[in-house]
Amino acid sequence: MEELKFMFQGYEATVIRPDKPNGKWIWKTEFLYAFDKAERELLDSGYTRVYYQISHQYGSYRAVRRMHEFHSFVVKEFGLDEKCLLFGFSRGGLYAFNYALFYPERVEKIYLDAPVLDMRSWPPKGSAEREQVYGEYDLTEETLAHFKGHPIENLSEFFGLRIPLLLVAGDADEIVPFEENAKKMIDFCREKGIEITSVVKPGCKHHPHSLEDTAPILEFVQK
Repeated sequence: MEELKFMFQGYEATVIRPDKPNGKWIWKTEFLYAFDKAERELLDSGYTRVYYQISHQYGSYRAVRRMHEFHSFVVKEFGLDEKCLLFGFSRGGLYAFNYALFYPERVEKIYLDAPVLDMRSWPPKGSAEREQVYGEYDLTEETLAHFKGHPIENLSEFFGLRIPLLLVAGDADEIVPFEENAKKMIDFCREKGIEITSVVKPGCKHHPHSLEDTAPILEFVQK
């Protein structure tokens, strides 16, 4: 295993290469080392792990453009497959969802874990994160309420792309409310007859992310 850290256009990037890379790569959009048991197991199977630290940009249009440029760079520099596997944990869900929406041809699969899908529910009012969202999206509290760029507002377009999706969330999430985020995605798919692979953890709060038994994640990625 080799872990490389470098700067790309002013932001730190991390690439963790396995001993025998297979060309496939996991791009975790936030919190690289958090709840990463499945990623470590996939690394052992030849998957490269990638992270680009554009934190506090919340999947904004600026972030998505930067992600696209970074994607092109790492594919060429490290000999990776053109399509990545996006892992979006918590606020990282905003990055993963919006990147796939704009560049579906560059995404093989998506794994969302307790994702933020509606910025009206998170970040909380009065928080520094909320103010950062206003700045990134050029919004105010009033315009946020009517903003149509939330992932939850673009589910029809997203699922029309037919990118395989795994969704994991706790139904007692106290930080990113389940009812206002993951459950809305699950309910949308049920109403529209769309196939979705989801794991709802009864009584689980925002943490811990992922699954103690990582088999469903590994199966989703490798099948």
